[in-house]
Amino acid sequence: MALEFHLTNYERYRTQGLEAYRGGDPRRAKFCLLKSAEHLFQMANLSEGRLRDVRSRRAGELLEMAQGLPASTSPRISKDERRGECDDAGDADGSRFEVAERPDVTFDDIAGLESVKEEVRLKIIYPFQHRETASRFGVHPGGGILLYGPPGTGKTLMARAIAGETECAFFTVKPSDILSKWVGEAEQNFESLFAAARAESPSIIFIDEIDALAPKREETQSSVMARLVPQILAELEGFSGSDAPILFVGATNEPWSLDSAILRPGRFDEKIYVGLPDAVARRRVLQIYLEDRPLADDIDLDVLTAKSSGFSGADLRNLCRRAADDAFLVSIATGQDQPITQCGMLRALSELNPSVDSASLARFESYREEN
Repeated sequence: MALEFHLTNYERYRTQGLEAYRGGDPRRAKFCLLKSAEHLFQMANLSEGRLRDVRSRRAGELLEMAQGLPASTSPRISKDERRGECDDAGDADGSRFEVAERPDVTFDDIAGLESVKEEVRLKIIYPFQHRETASRFGVHPGGGILLYGPPGTGKTLMARAIAGETECAFFTVKPSDILSKWVGEAEQNFESLFAAARAESPSIIFIDEIDALAPKREETQSSVMARLVPQILAELEGFSGSDAPILFVGATNEPWSLDSAILRPGRFDEKIYVGLPDAVARRRVLQIYLEDRPLADDIDLDVLTAKSSGFSGADLRNLCRRAADDAFLVSIATGQDQPITQCGMLRALSELNPSVDSASLARFESYREEN
């Protein structure tokens, strides 16, 4: 998972850097190429033998190319300017964590997952909403929860809905916002994140792909991870029961890849499984993604619901998009609007398979029973 994360970001930053270089924007090119080299160095640390040497050499070449570009002549790059330079660029002083949002999403906006919602209400939301009563019973708002399950099941939307239900400030962070090859910078980024969240308390910090930040230390050779995981543990233990409550929500598709220390009581106190939608939820998801689109009278949501068993929410969104694209192309070709038909939906459905296979589901169920 960590290797895939660094590979994706290496390729993305490298492409952006070269495009900026060819486009005559040396400042942007310098920043993106440095980020690309950073991720390639991390990949080298996770590799062995000749592959490790090749990646180290290529990272060095990128670094040399970036260092040969002129630095910015401006004394200070604003946050907005830096966002324009390269995706995910942020200030080294941690100021990118100063702005939080307050989502207007609630549980009413989530189709299905009723058991998950109830579990979240009992364990997370009620202590926030009934603090005096919670205090009498020794229940403190805040702490850490882990949302885990197959991809495309709505973990991010659930985290946003938790913030909406509790009216908390919401900080959403990607691993790339934290990680750095510079010694000590990743830990400082994480500390800055929690400092910003405390200033906006009550607040929620949400980190998707948390396993990229806290993988099993015995399975990684990264010195950054060896330092960052203890920093995460210290922050998690430091805010539980605080007068400035913070809820730390992590999401992962690979809970078994997390460092065992982060799953102990006092850190991620609650682990909540977010599984595939049931029939009621699938019907509602289809209804949501088809509304406001031209539909033929023969659309039968019950049939589509029955035939889409095993599909995730993301799969259903893709299904509706594909059927809409087909109808759109016919409309363009004929010059007349062609609505989405039941036949078109079934044809699109026949061309798709669930993104989560039975072996993956079995692994999640096994993990759920053991934890």
